[in-house]
Parts: sequence; structure tokens; C-alpha cells
Amino acid sequence: MKRGYADTPQGQIHYTTAGEGEPLLLLHQTGSSRQYWKLMPLLAERYRTFAPDNLGSGNSDPLPPNVQIADLARSMVHFMDFLGIEKAHIFGFHTGNKVATEMAAAWPSRVERLILCGQTHSIMAEHEALNAALKARVGPSIRQFEPEPDGSHLVKQWAADFGCVASMWWDTTNFAREKLTPELFQRRKERVTDQLQIRDVAEVYRAIFDFDLGARMRQIKARTLIIEVATPQEEHLGRQGEKLMKLVPSSRLATVEHTAGGTVVEAEAEELARLILDFLKG
Repeated sequence: MKRGYADTPQGQIHYTTAGEGEPLLLLHQTGSSRQYWKLMPLLAERYRTFAPDNLGSGNSDPLPPNVQIADLARSMVHFMDFLGIEKAHIFGFHTGNKVATEMAAAWPSRVERLILCGQTHSIMAEHEALNAALKARVGPSIRQFEPEPDGSHLVKQWAADFGCVASMWWDTTNFAREKLTPELFQRRKERVTDQLQIRDVAEVYRAIFDFDLGARMRQIKARTLIIEVATPQEEHLGRQGEKLMKLVPSSRLATVEHTAGGTVVEAEAEELARLILDFLKG
């Protein structure tokens, strides 16, 4: 894999690339494109794959002021412009599925085929329900304290942020489902690095909460694969894929049962690659 930087009007975007053929963009969840270390080589066997870091994430430049998902989508269109890519297949996971949806809705001529992937809480059609489910997942990581004259809120903020980072590194809830290996701890170290590199995680999630995924999905014209990642922990939310198919005329649905620990794009990379490649060549 090769690395590079694309100059865009919003700032420099860092990316990795591999493979030859039709272009395929991999848009990441809140964190960085590093999460595609396992999926990208599988897709690069058939496609020229690109995994850019969103602005404000990884090694890309900071977020623009008052960022919206539309801004992140526009930056990815400019990323394509810099690389001379007229049209590409787009895969988006969690935050990436919002950016990919906006790209397909606002710039339909730039999107060939679209794959929207996420755990149930990330692909709910109703805006309020999606936000409620997402806040239940990420609430502690975006907690902010009201300013105090003595500056004590800064200590509280530091303690809360430190707790989030520590929980990433020492998350024992998944130990029973994950094989303890040096690779596992390397991946956890990289997630901590991703968390520290995010310039303003609360600002990223504010943009996500503002974005109406269901409404923008109605504007999609591209052929679309919806991949719902089902986990036992989210059974109470109910499956969402069938609802989303009704919003996107040219869509199909696949479900990945994710019972192993870890991030699905890493733990289920082979299954996701099979679904993506079958859809793109179909």
C-alpha cells in the first residue's frame, strides 16, 4: 500500500491506496482509515482502492468551522478531483455511510455503485431514533462540562477524556470473544491513537446528529448495497435493513451476523469483502 496527500480547498487529506482497476473509496467511521488495514488488501485484488482520512481525523488537516456532513462529502469530491477520478464506487461504514450517502445524493454523477454499511444503531431510517441509539453508544466519549470560574471543568474534562481512552485500551468486555494476541493489542493501540488524533470528537458527532440519513437516502439514484451488521447487543433496536431498502429504489440488502468482538471491518473483513466484490461485479 502507498500513502499520499491530496490538496483540497478544505485542506490536505491523507490517504492510502492499493491495487489497480476501477476506483473504490473506503470511507471510515469516526477514527481513521487505519481501520481498513485488513479489508483494503482484499478489495485491492480487483479494484484501485483509496482509504482517505476525513478532515479532522487521522493525518488529515483539521475540520472546517461548524462542520456538517455535507462539508465532509464535498471534501471527498475534491479529493477525487485532485486524483483525477471522475466516478468511483463508494463504501461507507458508520460515519462513512453518512458521508457516502451525501455524496450520492448531492453529486450523483460522481458515484458509480454505493455500499452503506453499519451496525443497526448506525443505519436507522428515523432521524430521532438514530440519534437516540447513537447517543446511547457514544455519550460518554462526547461528554462536555460547563465552564467554571476556577477552571475545575477542565480537570473534569481531562478525567472524562482519559477514562474514554483507558476504556479503549483496557476494554475487558470483549476478552472472552477475542483471541488475545500481539495483533489485538496493536489494534487497540491504534484506536487510542485515532482517538487522540481526532481534533474535536464532539464536533464530529454534532455534525452526525444534524444529518438526516433517511431523508438523504431518498435522493440516492445509484445502485446500492445496504449491509446491516447485526449484533446481539442491539437486538432490542430491531432490524433496519428492510426499512432502508424502501427508501432507495435500486437497492439490495445483506446482513452480517457479528458475534465476535472487535470492529466489524476488521473482524469480518473476509465476509464484507465477499459481499462488496459480489455486488460490484454483479
